[in-house]
Amino acid sequence: MSILCYHSVASGWDDPVSVEPADFERQCAVIRRRGGTVPLSSVVDRLAARGATPRGSTVLTFDDGFADYAEHAVPIMERHGLTATMYIVAGSVTGSGVSVDWITGLDPADAPPLLTPEQIRDLHARGWDIGSHSMAHRDLPTLSEAECLADLRDSRDLLSDLLGAAVSTLAYPFGHHAPHVRRAAERAGYTVALALPDGPEEAGAFAVPRIGVYRGNPEWKFRVKTSEWYLRTRTSATYGRLRSKRRQ
Repeated sequence: MSILCYHSVASGWDDPVSVEPADFERQCAVIRRRGGTVPLSSVVDRLAARGATPRGSTVLTFDDGFADYAEHAVPIMERHGLTATMYIVAGSVTGSGVSVDWITGLDPADAPPLLTPEQIRDLHARGWDIGSHSMAHRDLPTLSEAECLADLRDSRDLLSDLLGAAVSTLAYPFGHHAPHVRRAAERAGYTVALALPDGPEEAGAFAVPRIGVYRGNPEWKFRVKTSEWYLRTRTSATYGRLRSKRRQ
């Protein structure tokens, strides 16, 4: 099973996190031909019990809550009969909002808009799943366990209240976690939490691995990333050793 992680689908935003709509359309066509997607909610129980993903399925997830999700990504997915879960930075739905200060090299004043509370509720009402991406997209391992617990509990409660339904899944900001972060996520009431490993990492219910898809990934690379063996190889100790030798 491949759990793919996207952020933005927008025209002309030259940043690694932003995929061009035409590229996303082609990627969705590949996923459709391979059998389509399954909702994350349909495999949460298995992920929670085993920390492992079922084989032969694809799950789409989006982080950050950029408004282009509703404008570009959702219509494309609808054309291909696909579904996804969007992870919202919960501070964005408060009166004061949240500064998009987590994109490297981007002035927050120039950041693309985020989904409004009304758009989030509308997406949820139409069947699009919503999860938590923390309160303000802070790097959680740099916080204490008490700070993580407060952040993750508040973000879950805030989004659950907004939607009128319990939010049960979390995507860690930057994909980063640590033992105290995972404990806090479980104590905050989440069922599973999604990571974004860049090397060897033990999977579990609160460290479910995903694969990032970024701007400019050619079709061959996308096909490799969505193959059955890619994630196992990318998170293996052998891959980590080879990568360390290459850097040296």
